[in-house]
Amino acid sequence: MLDTLFVIAALAGRICIGLVFLLAAIQKMRHWRVLEGVISNYRLLPARLVKPAALLLPPTELVLGLMLLSGLAVWAAAISGIVLLLIFAGAMAINIGRGRSHIDCGCHQSFLRQTLKPVLVARNLALAAILAPAVIMTAGPMPVLRPVGFGAGLAFFLLYLVINALAALPILDQPPIDAGALS
Repeated sequence: MLDTLFVIAALAGRICIGLVFLLAAIQKMRHWRVLEGVISNYRLLPARLVKPAALLLPPTELVLGLMLLSGLAVWAAAISGIVLLLIFAGAMAINIGRGRSHIDCGCHQSFLRQTLKPVLVARNLALAAILAPAVIMTAGPMPVLRPVGFGAGLAFFLLYLVINALAALPILDQPPIDAGALS
């Protein structure tokens, strides 16, 4: 029973994170002109490496997404995906620790524009954890389990989108309305 759940978790993780990387790549490619500035704002790379990083990041995410979704070189794609997610989480955490939480996270979802906050670090750590079973379980699941794994992966991806949207909502700094004061 646990073996079956692990196989499903590995496929679900691959599908979810593959879709996350595809979405991230598409969003970054749509806003490629500002990506260099976003990377530079993190102040982690030497200036001479910012442009190459901006040129390589979207295609890297695209290739990782396609590899995870297709099942090609799963072990390499899963390890690379985890490393990339941990780099993103680390970059955010370092800047939050420096007091630089005002910068754009770099997710390039203009309708969900977000500044750095601990929930984004936790999100990337959770995404890396979701992908971890795919590192161990690289063989594809039995055909009967594939729909379950794909469905779970799609469900995790949709949950990711909802959590991302909720995290982007502005926090109201106003006290709650006193109903007695309105009458």
